[in-house]
Amino acid sequence: MSAPIDALPALTSLGKLLDMSPNAFGLMRRSGDIFFDTDALRARFQEDGYLYLPGCLHRDQVLEARRSMLSRIDIQSLDPRFPCMDGVVKQGVDLGFRENLTRDNSALHRVLYGGPMMEFFARFLGGTVRHFDYTWVRCLAPGWGTPPHYDIVYMGRGTRKLYTAWVPMGDIDFELGGLMVLEGSHRNHRLLNGYAQRDVDEYCINKPERGIEVQNYGWLAQDPPRVRRGLGGRWLSHEFGAGDVVVFSTVLVHGGLDNRSRRIRLSTDSRYQLASEPVDHRWVGPDPPGHGPRGKRGKIC
Repeated sequence: MSAPIDALPALTSLGKLLDMSPNAFGLMRRSGDIFFDTDALRARFQEDGYLYLPGCLHRDQVLEARRSMLSRIDIQSLDPRFPCMDGVVKQGVDLGFRENLTRDNSALHRVLYGGPMMEFFARFLGGTVRHFDYTWVRCLAPGWGTPPHYDIVYMGRGTRKLYTAWVPMGDIDFELGGLMVLEGSHRNHRLLNGYAQRDVDEYCINKPERGIEVQNYGWLAQDPPRVRRGLGGRWLSHEFGAGDVVVFSTVLVHGGLDNRSRRIRLSTDSRYQLASEPVDHRWVGPDPPGHGPRGKRGKIC
């Protein structure tokens, strides 16, 4: 459990020092107390744009998934003086996204696409659930976190009633850094009517000089303090344990704290929706197109 807000250390994101005053930073609201009250969960999600669910998953299964993932990391990247499960990296190692950690990984799939996770979403969404086949794995070595963004700009070609589950694959304290969400940003009309309508894989067929690459990667800015000052609200985060889940809206601004340790911060992002709703083709199937050439879509600008 995190320390009281007035005892937290100075935190950074993308190398920028966060304002830790009470009107600028806070702890996520825990929703474990209403976990079995589906109506209350839905009401809180509408209010907050996220649900922090401590202990939602089986801790032992999450740690087994962590073991399976760390065992696939190049041994040359890890410091041999420490146990593999500690995930301590050699100085100067940069890891980032590691798609190979998910392939044919039954231990990870058991956590994300079976058991308590799917049971929760079936109850929360009130019907048969499907998930994206593509799993995002963040294998963050010491360094910067993720810039602030909405998820919908990356995956908005299907239903917009889409939900992200962020899962820490191990215990994550403030030194290791973790997810942070911007309070109230799911209700920001300027973002919803503008930025949220973007598709990072669309390109202008009548302006070939712009190419077809992802534009700005969909980020709002690489300055989280400035994003908060511009949009209002507080950055919210927490210290997380293996077995915790944060479920959040794809139109909630979120990013990551910096990793100021020597350990790997291992986490996953997985997506869920009702099976009856249309799905974004970029993220399903045995070989999802993703943001590659098959996922691009031209338009007249």
